Amino acid sequence: MALTSACGDGGSGGSSNPPASTFQRIQEQVFDVSCSSDACHSSVGRAGDLVLEEGASWDHLVNTVPSNPISYLHGYMRVMPGTPEMSLLMHKLTNSLSAGEGRGMPYNAAPLVPGTVEIINAWIAAGAPAEGVVDGDDGRDLTGGVDEGELILAPPPRGVQLKTTSPAIPMGMEETGCHYMKLPSDVDLEVNRIQVAVTGGSHHIHIYRANDKNHTEADRYEVCNMAVNFDVWQLVVAVQLRRTDWELPPGVAFHFRAGEQLLIQTHFVNVGSLETQGEGKAIMNLHDAEPGTITANAGAIFGQDKDVFVPAHSNPTQAAECEFPNPITLIGQSGHYHFRGRRFQTYFWYNGVRGDEFYHHEGYDDPLFAAYDLATAPHFEAGHGLQWECYFENPTDTDFPFGPFTDTNEHCNWFGFYYPTQTPDEFMTCVKKDGVAVTTVRNQQ
Repeated sequence: MALTSACGDGGSGGSSNPPASTFQRIQEQVFDVSCSSDACHSSVGRAGDLVLEEGASWDHLVNTVPSNPISYLHGYMRVMPGTPEMSLLMHKLTNSLSAGEGRGMPYNAAPLVPGTVEIINAWIAAGAPAEGVVDGDDGRDLTGGVDEGELILAPPPRGVQLKTTSPAIPMGMEETGCHYMKLPSDVDLEVNRIQVAVTGGSHHIHIYRANDKNHTEADRYEVCNMAVNFDVWQLVVAVQLRRTDWELPPGVAFHFRAGEQLLIQTHFVNVGSLETQGEGKAIMNLHDAEPGTITANAGAIFGQDKDVFVPAHSNPTQAAECEFPNPITLIGQSGHYHFRGRRFQTYFWYNGVRGDEFYHHEGYDDPLFAAYDLATAPHFEAGHGLQWECYFENPTDTDFPFGPFTDTNEHCNWFGFYYPTQTPDEFMTCVKKDGVAVTTVRNQQ
């Protein structure tokens, strides 16, 4: 559920006229405003098989078992009347979820302010009635129920901190921006932990470095709504969530050269189920490992299926492959699609034959990042690889071709992170176009 409303402070100042119905206010001021876009909990999107449109939301919530199997095993209802602590809705809103129960809501946005959560909790505690005003509902405005707060991330004890600020995005628009900067370090770094914090409305953040060690750009920001040129830039890190804290396996690190040219690409969205309030801000910590602890360097893989096309009134499944020329061990992976995406999977692949599935994500939102320790990390021999697959649902009259915009285009991308590399600054691309998938190993020159 994407509860991303954005005005007022959710304070205790009540209205002079009592509301006609607490649930009606929740519907009109929370669900209608922020949850029932086509990409989210609408009769079109049906994220998590949950519809929060007026006329459907009460039946989809109250005394209804969740689609998430872990939550079902824990005995939750989406809303259990009289029992907020057994209502998955409250655990989503307060981000008090157990492993496997999905992520907190609002999706990819700031949490609801306590005052708004209190009203929803009071409604559930009172039996989740469809009509009437419950005790504790003082009539406060619920449309201002999010609290961005200050974006804070303490700098690493060793390493560097990078910060970016993107211009405000008008309602109904989105913008991919390129931030050019030099690595603020006069020594090489072996980065074995990456932390990222970003304000709401972010669709992705990528850190690239120049393929040419002598390449330099003036520090600046510019709009760059198309993918970067892989002949010029190589991916190092790709994250999609508002908070990321990834510690690589022991002895493995990304290598960064002192003062090298970086490009940080951000994508902020103010359309559909994502809302960017004001400037888009991001903070990234690159933690430098203790000297003498790194024995292997990590690399990134950017998998891109340029043949993606989601026709009107269709539910297509599309797949692409990536074969590795050298033996590698995968230490992390994630998928990426836009608002029509409903499922992302990866499978082992060898000699044109698909093997077992080893990654699975359900839902329209950004597929979760899977990090592996050395005991569980998938290993690939030279010539072996994987296939990634996206399933889409498009009940609209519009075709969605491959492209950068979440609202008008689609993607089926795969991001992988691996070790060992053949050189300290290695990067791979796996690009499918016109039915042909090509893997390219790239190194800094």
